[in-house]
Amino acid sequence: MSPEAPTPSSAADEDLQAPVLPVTSEPHTAVIEDPRIPRRVRRPLDLARFVLAVAITAGIILLAYFATDTAAGLDSDLETGASLLPSLVVLVLNIIGGLGTLGLPIAVAVAMVLRRRMRQLFDALVALFLGIVVLTAVSWGISALDVPALLVALAGSTSASAATTTPILGGLVAFLTVARTMGRRPWNVLTVVVIGSLIIVSLLSGGITFAGVGISLTTGWAVGLMTRYAAGTPTTRPSGLEVAAALDRGGFPITVLQALESTSRGRRYLATSRAGGQFLVTVLDRDLEGAGLANAIWTSLRLRDDSRTGAFNMRRSLDHSALVSYAAQAAGAPVPRLLLSSEVGPDSVLMAHEYILGTRFSELEEVTDEDLVGAWRALRTLHESQITHRSLSPEHLIRAEDGSVWLIGGETGAIAAGDLAQRIDTAELLTTLALLTDVTRAVATGRTVLGAEGLAHCLPALQPVALSPATRRTIRKHKDVLVALRDALAEIRPGADDEQINFERFRPRTLIMIIVGTIAGYVLISQLAQVDLVGLLRTADWAWMAAAFAFAIITYFGAAWSLSGFVPERLPLHRTIMAQIAGDFATLVSPPTLGAIAINVRFLQKAGLHPALAGASVGVSQVMAFVFHILLLLGFGIAAGTQTDLTFDPPRIAVVIVVAVLILILALLAVPAVRRLIAKRVGPLLKEVGPRLVTVAQRPLKLLEGIGGILLLNLAYIGVLYSCVLAFDGSMSIAVVGVVYLAGATIGQAAPTPGGLGAVEAALAAGLTAGGLDAGLAVSAVLLYRLITFWIPTIPGYWAFNWLTKKGAL
Repeated sequence: MSPEAPTPSSAADEDLQAPVLPVTSEPHTAVIEDPRIPRRVRRPLDLARFVLAVAITAGIILLAYFATDTAAGLDSDLETGASLLPSLVVLVLNIIGGLGTLGLPIAVAVAMVLRRRMRQLFDALVALFLGIVVLTAVSWGISALDVPALLVALAGSTSASAATTTPILGGLVAFLTVARTMGRRPWNVLTVVVIGSLIIVSLLSGGITFAGVGISLTTGWAVGLMTRYAAGTPTTRPSGLEVAAALDRGGFPITVLQALESTSRGRRYLATSRAGGQFLVTVLDRDLEGAGLANAIWTSLRLRDDSRTGAFNMRRSLDHSALVSYAAQAAGAPVPRLLLSSEVGPDSVLMAHEYILGTRFSELEEVTDEDLVGAWRALRTLHESQITHRSLSPEHLIRAEDGSVWLIGGETGAIAAGDLAQRIDTAELLTTLALLTDVTRAVATGRTVLGAEGLAHCLPALQPVALSPATRRTIRKHKDVLVALRDALAEIRPGADDEQINFERFRPRTLIMIIVGTIAGYVLISQLAQVDLVGLLRTADWAWMAAAFAFAIITYFGAAWSLSGFVPERLPLHRTIMAQIAGDFATLVSPPTLGAIAINVRFLQKAGLHPALAGASVGVSQVMAFVFHILLLLGFGIAAGTQTDLTFDPPRIAVVIVVAVLILILALLAVPAVRRLIAKRVGPLLKEVGPRLVTVAQRPLKLLEGIGGILLLNLAYIGVLYSCVLAFDGSMSIAVVGVVYLAGATIGQAAPTPGGLGAVEAALAAGLTAGGLDAGLAVSAVLLYRLITFWIPTIPGYWAFNWLTKKGAL
């Protein structure tokens, strides 16, 4: 299927301005309007390979550092094997390596001069210089760090003067990468022989390990790739003359070749044949291989089903597009016929499709029901032959001059498509038509063509993640459309929404949580490794530990009252407390606050509140908790600077900071744009929370209960941390402890790790140490605090969660 059928007016694009060339080739004359082709281009594939080289380098360093014994064993095996080589072989390798280090770059340089590639030679020499400089700097940096394990892994010695990299080897690799010797014979053979000899000679010398050699190779490759990408590569894109010649060889002599647009994969032309017919010519260039590679990899990893083709290989793109086009033509689908696929040169290919005169749906003033039915029939024809389109956006639907509907842009489709891919296709077309018209017309026409069963079959696929990027961007501005479509499909076939399809293997947030959680876990393990937990409990004062546990129990009463106080309806206190305990279990597997909020909203819904009122009540509770948290932080901050005789004498710097912050806030509020931004962000929240707060404010006892619960919750947590400090004979003002807790809790709320793992420990320990407590005591106190308030409560939290679930309260 043709990518699209744009109008010739798009040739006015600035990047496509070029002179119109009358070209005479006996016995015919063609007028060619060619786009401006840059002399040098940055190839996306070079950037992708650079990222791969950096990743391999990092992997080698990490493997060598954390698997020191394995790396040492590998080096020992390599040295043993190399020692078995005959002396003559070793001598030959030394000669080849020595002569090749100087001779190969000179020979390559002479070859480039003869080929008049002076710019490429200059770029290669720059890469050689940068490779040597970068590896020398890396070697110096590793030595300056003085990390024995890393020195042993890379140099085989703890001496700071030992070589951890081979700059000459890396620089040579960078030079050859820019010179592109691996793509031409006999240079590729010479390159492998010389580089291989240098690697073996470096290992035989014993001055560097296999990991050090590996880092030198990958770093040199990375430097060469980045130099090649930054400086650009001489383009191999064919001109319009060559495209016209290729069409003529394929049996399609032309009189006009007009440039239309540049795409991520190449260019498009509108050609006029000698017979007067028009067809679209799509040229794919090898220069653009790799465009979209990162997105294709991310999509394939993230989604369970993604049959769309990648965009990183010119030949595969051509084969796939041609195969889908021929299959659609054989199925009788209304798609442009593929007239020709041909090679233009060694680095470009073309496809010629018939040109459909018509108007895209995105440009129609009115989309009629006949248009909608035509689109549904076109899709049904494809699906009857198990072919999918996978990009049914308004730009890919055309109403021809005779009123028929055609599909274009199906090069991302697939043949032998399964049921799930067809569901996604149907869901996308339904969404597109609903956005163009309305939900009722889109569903009605789809039901007419596909039937109620066939249309409702796509309901589980009505998810943004399943749609094409163009449709997904549009649906973000009309989020209510998907909800309305799901409701409409559920009405025409009750029970259709019971089936759920999870398209995502993981969410981006989950990946972030795994990465941050791993780092946090490493930090926590590092903390625990420095502390003897058994000794920690033995040396702690059991009386203060008991006090810490008592304060921890009080926190649940405070949390329960901070929720029930903002709910006008009566809530059983014991079940509300149980819900707060269950929240501790939810926090173990979710970021701070989010797990507890979800538990509270669910608890209120099960208690009989409408979902909107339940969300508003929890929202009011959270807003008030935030307000009083900030007020407590300011109050304890001022109190921490007060003298021991209780006279109010806060530090001047605190006063200056508070005044400066107030002036800054007032200045920002004086700016209309800032006020509009605040109104835009805060307005919806106030509309949701405001009415509920007004309702609660009419009952002073309830308001007092909620505010009292918030204060009790924070003061009890401060009491736990203060008791933990005293349990290890620490001495610190309770006001300072209050500031440390409130600030640490704020940081913990922002951390995406479960329960703020890692972030809370680091913030509290740093705060206590900054407050004057010994670093060892601070870590011990914080670990005991987290043990009491985070780890131990997960056990009763699991029991409370299950109990409330069985009782129907969650």
